[in-house]
Amino acid sequence: MNTKPWLATYRENGIAETVNADAYPSVVHMLDEAMQRYADKPAFRAFGQTLSFADVDRQSAAFAAWLQQRLGVKKGDRVAVMLPNLLAFPIVCIGILRAGAVQVNVNPLYTPRELEHQLNDAGVETIVVFSGSTPTLAEVRANTGLKTVITVAVGDASGATLPSPPVDALLGESVSFAEALAQGGGLPLQPVALTGDDLLFLQYTGGTTGLSKGAALSHRNLVANTEQFKAFMPVAVKEGEEVLVTAIPLYHIFALMVSLSYLSVGAENWLVANPRDMDGFVGVLAQARPTVFMGVNTLYGGLVQHPKLGEVDWSRLKIAIGGGAAVVGAVSDRWKAITGHFIREGY
Repeated sequence: MNTKPWLATYRENGIAETVNADAYPSVVHMLDEAMQRYADKPAFRAFGQTLSFADVDRQSAAFAAWLQQRLGVKKGDRVAVMLPNLLAFPIVCIGILRAGAVQVNVNPLYTPRELEHQLNDAGVETIVVFSGSTPTLAEVRANTGLKTVITVAVGDASGATLPSPPVDALLGESVSFAEALAQGGGLPLQPVALTGDDLLFLQYTGGTTGLSKGAALSHRNLVANTEQFKAFMPVAVKEGEEVLVTAIPLYHIFALMVSLSYLSVGAENWLVANPRDMDGFVGVLAQARPTVFMGVNTLYGGLVQHPKLGEVDWSRLKIAIGGGAAVVGAVSDRWKAITGHFIREGY
């Protein structure tokens, strides 16, 4: 009996039968290598601002040092991240990982009840939160084990001062992310010994069958996943060549895994914080001229109805990926008619 019937399809399409889940000792090793190799290349763009790989390296190291030296964050500690797709997100994420901590991804649109449950369930003592989400946090802070709140404004990490919602007056004591970076730049970063078995993310489910539950993802999980993605999509993971637009939220594992995969190969990632602004979103697509695009069916459905989507130069697009829910055939057909590519579903 053939217990691996999928391998015939792999062979037909030139896909490796296995990948090395230990290609890197940890996600931190994987990203450190990329940040050194592609130091001068643009890594992230948003709101007209650009971060190079060297910028990401420097600022994430500063944040990691601040977590260690000012807060005493140790290997395995939980740090919640409640941010939309801002330039601060990758800085915060890589800083947390470099400090050896575990990132707990939190939806910035959570209700107070959902937020309180997740923070307590994960044992979070530190949270990095978008200023626009602080009213929700203010409602439940006293009912959690939080000791430190770090607030993020829209322009943080970019060097630009951009309009941002104020921090809620009822939040209580907090520190700004800008202040943490400034202090951390003068502090030493203590390298943390990490292996594939160490915890990386607590990724909470949608809670459709009860309370939201945290899936424990290790460094090896994500290294294996990035290696799988590269094995399946070799045409779309050319080192130092790819450009992607990320409009689905980075707090969701789909966008986060794909973005980390592309960061590891020196790609340029355009972050979209508010895809509901379809005019602005299509404008980003026109500027970026992506080689890779990913989204969920509702996102694609909205885009294909936009009158200016056909004006975007899609000549560089190699692949469009759908996930999170089934892609409707009519949407994929319309997308292909406009861009020349059908939408590949991922699970």
